[in-house]
Amino acid sequence: MTPVAKTPPRVMLVAPRGEPGLLGSYGRALERLGADVCYWDEQAAIGRSVRLGGLGRRFNAFVPVAPWEARANREFIVAARAECPDAILVAASARIDAGALGQLRAALPAVRPVLVWPDPMINLRQPTLAALPLYDLVATYSERSVESFKKLGARNAQWVPFAADPDLFPADVSTTTEQERRYACDVIFVGNPRPERERAVLALLERGLDVKVWGTSDWVRSTTDRARARRYWQGSPVFGEDFVRANRCARFALNVIDDTNYPAANMRFFETMACRAPALVSSCPEMEGEFPEGTGVAYFHSEAELLSKAVALLDDVEGRQRMAEKGYERVLARHTYQHRARQVLAEIGLEL
Repeated sequence: MTPVAKTPPRVMLVAPRGEPGLLGSYGRALERLGADVCYWDEQAAIGRSVRLGGLGRRFNAFVPVAPWEARANREFIVAARAECPDAILVAASARIDAGALGQLRAALPAVRPVLVWPDPMINLRQPTLAALPLYDLVATYSERSVESFKKLGARNAQWVPFAADPDLFPADVSTTTEQERRYACDVIFVGNPRPERERAVLALLERGLDVKVWGTSDWVRSTTDRARARRYWQGSPVFGEDFVRANRCARFALNVIDDTNYPAANMRFFETMACRAPALVSSCPEMEGEFPEGTGVAYFHSEAELLSKAVALLDDVEGRQRMAEKGYERVLARHTYQHRARQVLAEIGLEL
């Protein structure tokens, strides 16, 4: 008998195609694995419902307007029925409510919705809390949050950490002499300002290190020392290939994980290693076993240790290179979004 070809699972992502965020990485990974992937752009649907133009969109971003959200949820159900997916991936920022998920499951009993949760649990809001029992899987980035999600009503919660996206951050990008001058420094930090991050940056500057920070203008607006922020902040964030160049041109990257993110790794933890760059990272218990000291990262647990390890890294060129290569090899071998996508589908009974 001729073997019957296996039909790849059809997966719908609540995100625009090509999105640079988390679901964009899952979408690229699923496509590379051979899944049949489709997208539904929630923000575009909300935009079609919003009234009062730009003012309405800005208002709804902070204070969701129930009728506008309801119309977008209706579009979601209609789109899902048209696409008839095997699974739907929803990220934490989506505004898919419990009623919409309940109606979806009534209309498509075989569909398996998944909540991909990438935030500290303090960001859980009532619509997401109410919907937790309707998901086949809550894939949370933090191992220690699994039991909390179950106590809050999730029927199935599993640890699915962040990962590397080699398509978004290719390690082999070329860099011009002008770009090298732009990005060269002792220490790079890329990300949003937090008090703990500003303290680390200022401590390194006081120690005499050349630090460059890439991020939004919040670095000037919300920091305690605006005059110094205007000198170390580089005027913009960096994305994609420029993120890779910036990390490769610095001697090492600083990753101060948000205090409310503890004890889990953030996205930057894996992204830096995908660039083949070494990183000095604040304490991250959930990943310190998988990435021990010297495997892509060095860890610090105090300001004194931050300074001593920073100086040691600057003095050890070969050590930094070995660290970067070890992290790059491990992250590609076990920690890409293709690995995570396979894990998520396996948890809901689908295979590629």
